[in-house]
Amino acid sequence: MKPREKALLIAFCALFGLIVGGGILVFSLKKYREIAADNDDLRSRIELMETTIAHGEEWQRKSEWVQSNVPVFGSRQEASSRLIETIQKQAQATGITISGKEFLDREIIAAPDNPDAPPPGFFEKAAIKVTLNGVKEKELFAWMHAIQQPKSFLGITRLQIVPANQGKTVNCEVDIAQFYREGQAPKLTKAN
Repeated sequence: MKPREKALLIAFCALFGLIVGGGILVFSLKKYREIAADNDDLRSRIELMETTIAHGEEWQRKSEWVQSNVPVFGSRQEASSRLIETIQKQAQATGITISGKEFLDREIIAAPDNPDAPPPGFFEKAAIKVTLNGVKEKELFAWMHAIQQPKSFLGITRLQIVPANQGKTVNCEVDIAQFYREGQAPKLTKAN
């Protein structure tokens, strides 16, 4: 081989080695980053699991509170009548006049941890749409606060407010839901 051919062969081998080595290096760096990202993801999942386990007692207490405080009604009609009674009572107490009432369709809400299994971790919902016209803002918000107490399992699921023409009054539609379990409600007895 001539010295010139040897130099070209050496240059070609060096260039080939550089290209192949660079490709391997880029591939290796990419795989290293993927593995590092997977490790970070696994580390964060382990931390989440440890946190969940550490808070297990707290969630158990919350579950027991819900089990002992959720209202039980014999039927949807019973829950709806209690809902109307509570809404009207609080409206009178805060000085609000309810313009219209409309019952909403029945809906079953599954437990978030197992949506496919309705019993025993499910709630049913009796809902009503209430229309209020010309209500003062302060009275409206006092009423909304009064009906949403934790042990009542009442909640506002939709609120649409439109300003009225006079002062700080509004017209609004409020969807209010009574969350409950259906079952045998405790029988009331008369005390002597």
